[in-house]
Amino acid sequence: MPLVSGRSPAREAALWAFGLHAFATLWIWWRWSRGFSAGVAFWMDFPLSLVYAGARGGWFLLAGLALGGAWWALLAAGLTRLVGRSTAPARPLSEAAARERDRQAR
Repeated sequence: MPLVSGRSPAREAALWAFGLHAFATLWIWWRWSRGFSAGVAFWMDFPLSLVYAGARGGWFLLAGLALGGAWWALLAAGLTRLVGRSTAPARPLSEAAARERDRQAR
C-alpha cells in the first residue's frame, strides 16, 4: 500500500479499508443474486449491520456502504496505530523523567 505524502499511516489504512469495503459491497450487490448478496453484505458488517437490518433495497445498500465502510475504516486505523505504537522504537526520556527515574532507583 503506497503511502501518500502528508498522511499518517492510520489515515491511509482507513481510506484503503473504506474503499475496499465499498468496492466489495458494490461488487457483491450487483454480481450476485439479490437475496444472497444482501445476506453476505449483512454478515460482512456484523454486528453493526443489526442497526440497519430492517432497511430494504437501496437503503440497505446505502447504510451498508456508509456505516460498514466507517466501521472497517475505524478498525483498520485502530489496528495500524496499535501495531505502529508497539513496534516503534522507545522514545528517549525527557531530562525531568530521567532524573525522576534515577531518584527512584536509589
